[in-house]
Amino acid sequence: MALFFGLAQVYSRQLKSLDVSLTNAFTGLFGFIILLILSYFVEGDTILNIKSISNNTWAYISYQAIIVSLGAHLLMFYLYKFYTVGQIFPSYSLFPIFGIGLSFLIFGEIPTLLFLIGSIIVLTSVFLLHKTR
Repeated sequence: MALFFGLAQVYSRQLKSLDVSLTNAFTGLFGFIILLILSYFVEGDTILNIKSISNNTWAYISYQAIIVSLGAHLLMFYLYKFYTVGQIFPSYSLFPIFGIGLSFLIFGEIPTLLFLIGSIIVLTSVFLLHKTR
């Protein structure tokens, strides 16, 4: 998965002439269709699973999808028009930490020990990426 994620970042730079919204919309649409099909085969009754999600959980999902993920991707594709992947990716890799930090501020979620350990790993890797330049 990491290989394909890295390739997607490199080849996204080549799409700088396309509209940012178009690129992000197709990425989301294809990902949604593929994950919906995989969910049907792996989990079974996908529609029943979707209907059983509570309203509170839908609020979390919507927040993560719209504010954190969509915002980060729109900004990333926009920045690819002006900067290289190596300049953008270290900051982009921090978006999970920003997302959970905003979840703490907006929804009052308390970070777990595993989250703190993961945050330290991500921050260390971003620091080391910037330090090697």
